[in-house]
Amino acid sequence: MKQYILVFFFISALVAGAVKPQHVEAVKLKEPIKVDGLLTEKQWNGNAITNFVQRDPVEGQPASEKTAVWVAYDNEHLYIAAKLFDNNPDSIDQTVARRDNYVNSDWFYVYLDPHRDKRTGNFFAVNAGGSKMDGVLYNDSWNDDSWDGIWDAEVSVSDEGWAFEMRIPFSQLRFKDREDMVWGINFNRDIKRKNEMNYYVMVPKTESGFVSHFAELKGLKGIKPKQRFEMLPYVVQKAQFLKHDNNDPFYKSNMYNTSFGADFKVGIGSNLNLDATINPDFGQVEVDPAVLNLSAFETFFSEKRPFFIEGSNIFGFGYGGANSNWNFNFGTPELFYSRRIGRQPQIWSDTNDDEFVDRPTETRILGALKLTGKLDSRTSLGVLSAATQKMHNTIQGPSSSREEAIEPFTHYGVVRSRREFDEGRHAVGVIFTAVNRNLDTPEFEDNLAEQAYTLGFDGWTTLDDDDTYVITGSLIGSSVSGSQNFMTSLQERPYRYLQRPDATYMKLDPNRTSLQGMYGRVALNKQKGNFYFNSALGFITPGFENNDLGFQWMADRINGSVVTGYKWYESDGLFRRKNFFIAKFNTLNFEGKNLSNGMYGRYWGQFENYWEAFIMFDHSFGNYSTSFTRGGPLAKFGSSSYIYAFVSTDSRKDWRIEPQISYGTNKYGSMDYEFEIDFTWKPKSNLSISFGPGYSFNLAKMQWVGAFDDVTEIYTYGKRYVFAELTQKTISANIRINWSFTPDISLQWFVQPFFTAGDYNNFKQFARPSDDKYTVYGDKVVYDEANEEYFIDPDGAGPSAGFTISEPDFNFKSIRSNMVLRWEVLPGSIFYLVWTHDKTNFQDPGDFKPGRDFNNLMSARPDNIFLAKFSYWLDI
Repeated sequence: MKQYILVFFFISALVAGAVKPQHVEAVKLKEPIKVDGLLTEKQWNGNAITNFVQRDPVEGQPASEKTAVWVAYDNEHLYIAAKLFDNNPDSIDQTVARRDNYVNSDWFYVYLDPHRDKRTGNFFAVNAGGSKMDGVLYNDSWNDDSWDGIWDAEVSVSDEGWAFEMRIPFSQLRFKDREDMVWGINFNRDIKRKNEMNYYVMVPKTESGFVSHFAELKGLKGIKPKQRFEMLPYVVQKAQFLKHDNNDPFYKSNMYNTSFGADFKVGIGSNLNLDATINPDFGQVEVDPAVLNLSAFETFFSEKRPFFIEGSNIFGFGYGGANSNWNFNFGTPELFYSRRIGRQPQIWSDTNDDEFVDRPTETRILGALKLTGKLDSRTSLGVLSAATQKMHNTIQGPSSSREEAIEPFTHYGVVRSRREFDEGRHAVGVIFTAVNRNLDTPEFEDNLAEQAYTLGFDGWTTLDDDDTYVITGSLIGSSVSGSQNFMTSLQERPYRYLQRPDATYMKLDPNRTSLQGMYGRVALNKQKGNFYFNSALGFITPGFENNDLGFQWMADRINGSVVTGYKWYESDGLFRRKNFFIAKFNTLNFEGKNLSNGMYGRYWGQFENYWEAFIMFDHSFGNYSTSFTRGGPLAKFGSSSYIYAFVSTDSRKDWRIEPQISYGTNKYGSMDYEFEIDFTWKPKSNLSISFGPGYSFNLAKMQWVGAFDDVTEIYTYGKRYVFAELTQKTISANIRINWSFTPDISLQWFVQPFFTAGDYNNFKQFARPSDDKYTVYGDKVVYDEANEEYFIDPDGAGPSAGFTISEPDFNFKSIRSNMVLRWEVLPGSIFYLVWTHDKTNFQDPGDFKPGRDFNNLMSARPDNIFLAKFSYWLDI
């Protein structure tokens, strides 16, 4: 018996050794290629790659339509050509879309791994209408389309199907320059009407990774790409017509502004890029959404500035190695939030009613440098350095004017590197961030940190030979220094609140001139298979601070979670695919108080007709809050529940509808619900219109109003923490029109009307620490209509003198519109024409009447900004 076992293992080893990865041969051109999509050159008559396999709808089956692909190259370019045969050429989708604006269509993707590191790469895509997309691949299976390479492609459609030719300069790719190179490569063809996805190397759904499975691209010999040196000068002309006081002496001088600048990109060898900018234009192409924030925490807005977007994934920290990361009231700190650079000045001047202020809306960036790429196939590097100017505003009074400093000269720095081992199965990384300010005024010293640093390490290790289980981890230290006044305010921030009168672990220290903290987390993730598992444990100390260059919303937590689930990839007659997940999570602070204790679950399925359905629930069993009283005593919460669901129709159709609904409630009678329905209509192949109206209702039984000193209130440490019932109604909509005249000329129009009103009533005060009881004021509240304020005498004839509250009701209305005409005149050279329109109105606080509110908004004075920008790409 032992002999048979030995023979079996010997034969298995021989078979395994004989299995070689698929490979593609690139052929050196002997004659030039005219990129016209017609494939008339002799090169395209040779042996082609044709063996494509379905991933959808029937995994593992041969592609239903024939595809033939060729790869060639010369000294400066890589060429890919393909004939995509189709038995029903009239059904080929030829949608025309703006670059990097994905639409469901007939696409062909080219994936490259030039370093052959089996983790990273680039992708290039073209559809039958000539639309293009490109981006980078990272973490083996993730992608980012913010990278814009300079390359070209042309398509043609015939009675046999469609075809394309693609030319990619080697200068746009990063690779290790060798005489005989081996890259990774893969191809993907999507056929819209069949919802069919075909791959040259098909990775089964139960497997993990993507780049690590690529075929080998061989035959690239003797390539000597030229030194990359690109320059992108620009000019911007802006005209602003804003709401203003007719006596404002600064208005006319700011109406018309012209600016010049340039970005530079230099290739350092074939592995690294150095980006630099002089007087950068970081004007946003799309406005931020309207938000009414009633919490104590900052609102996060995404980055939209090209210099910071491109290559941003290389600075990512804490999430590599695993193909899935879960966060329940926790997460990896955002150590580099690039919108901190060039932010709105942080100091506000005190002015009188008869004074006018000329205040810059952003901090000028004097210059910025960014180095990104790889030192070798296993070591990535990202370095960023930026300096911002000391900013002033000018204040004009009736008889004199003055300047006041509102933002100091500041340097921002980031260094990020990661080293991978054993073809990406293990890795270790480091990140360092620094903010250094010249605090040369008392206002700067009282409000800003002088020095702020973070140093972090992260990595992962695969536990088994099959790459099924991976452990990820990260550890970060932070240090901030500044004046005693600033450090006091830093300790009082909403995610920390060290001034809590009942704090026991770490209390506010007014003599501090520095603050240090730590963060750490470790997680186990199952990477593949039908059964899923993830578990994580992390902590963040009260003193951890990364908000000067990062984005922070938490501190003082110890968090753990467990997630399990199952994924079905085969049809059951009703669903083509489906999955469900269920999780348990818990969060403590360093005092041992339970800040969250709940369960989470979700279910998703795709029906046989390609409709989709999703439902999610979240339940909390009760917890404490260190932030509810905003620096006051600990508060207790009872149980609460939340549910969300949506259904979406087949995305291939000209009409797509996606209704969404959510509902939440808690033990005290608070409730909120929201309904939204998104419509998408594609009347033509180059025109898409989407309309997403929504309505929400929120009844908060305990909505924060304010804290008021009162030495007679002994139970809550000499302060009264006042809440009220808030009834809030909101109507909003997102409207988008995407009209592409050609793949290079497009018009996009975004409109967002937003109406919300809140009525505060039934004022009450927090009764006792670590409890959920409240004392209702009732008839002890008197409203003074003339002064628009409430007077509250909490104990009637008792010793309290009472206090006043300004009218908290609100009625916020806005409409934001952004229209962008984009014309890529030449590859990399783009002309923009932009119109931004904004109206706001605050009439009738607390009273929600949509018709009247709409009329009030339409009668409000608008802000209109017109902008023309032209950037010209020079390859020197």
